[in-house]
Amino acid sequence: MTQMNRTLRGTARFLLLPFLAILAASGCGESSPPGSTGDVDNTGGAGPGTGGAAAGSTSAGTGGGAATSSSSAGTGGAATSSSSAGTGGAAAGVTGSGSGGEGAGGAPSSGPTFHIFMLMGQSNMAGVADKQASDQNSDQRLKVLGGCNQPAGQWNVANPPLSDCPGEKGWNLSTSVDPGIWFGKTLLGKLPEGDTIGLVGTAESGESINTFISGGSHHQMILNKIAKAKTAPNARFAGIIFHQGESDNGQSSWPGKVVQLYNEVKEAWGVDYDVPFILGELPAGGCCSGHNNLVRQAADMLPDGYWVSQDGTKVMDQYHFDHASVVLMGTRYGEKMIEALKW
Repeated sequence: MTQMNRTLRGTARFLLLPFLAILAASGCGESSPPGSTGDVDNTGGAGPGTGGAAAGSTSAGTGGGAATSSSSAGTGGAATSSSSAGTGGAAAGVTGSGSGGEGAGGAPSSGPTFHIFMLMGQSNMAGVADKQASDQNSDQRLKVLGGCNQPAGQWNVANPPLSDCPGEKGWNLSTSVDPGIWFGKTLLGKLPEGDTIGLVGTAESGESINTFISGGSHHQMILNKIAKAKTAPNARFAGIIFHQGESDNGQSSWPGKVVQLYNEVKEAWGVDYDVPFILGELPAGGCCSGHNNLVRQAADMLPDGYWVSQDGTKVMDQYHFDHASVVLMGTRYGEKMIEALKW
């Protein structure tokens, strides 16, 4: 095809040379459709809209860019791993960016993206093992909303612990390390250039899932943090990691409550797209490894659910991961999120 194009172009130049002056005077020309370069490629997709291109997509909207692994890119927009980008907007890994380029939890069509992840659960998400020098972070691309030992209500450079200074049920966890920091560090290795990660820690030690869903004592705290997080420029709700179950060990209603929590978080963000929700298994050799059947069941019940294994971890008591296991679980959360987001 390349060689044929070269031959045709050569022939055209020879035949049309006498008319170049006329063409120049008339100002006539041909431009490529918006959002296309050369041939339109719709590999694995169906129905690129006028002037658009879709790869692995249902449709790219009129005058739009390209929709990759997407259901639809709205008029004048582009969607990447998205169900829909609204008129004039762009969505990467999301659905329903609103008209004018920005929707609830979405990102505007220009500028870097602030990918926000929720860190949820009880003490194994809050972290119990003492932090070490290797747990510290100085990368400005990894932020936390508040965090223990840092100013509340603002985005700080992420350092453990990432949830508000915990200490319930007799534990003082203000000097601990949580898996969220290693989750974030792992994501940095695949973070799109120019983008930033925001972590929102809502873990509370020793708490049942009942305290996190509507009517529970920590539900409003979660809503307040989401309300603050979604005001960040270019914010995009990107996913959740969840480590909880010791306080609800073996309760058959627990998976349904995980789904309820997911739906309530999504509603608070005001988005209509699904984000990865990754659950962690409870440690073997501790109190509650029998709950892991329910962990896997909950993942299967979620629209975009996953779980990570505790294989190879160790506990420092009957409940809690030791330091090496915190690092391992955090890294596994990150690797699974990268897989889910297709970074």
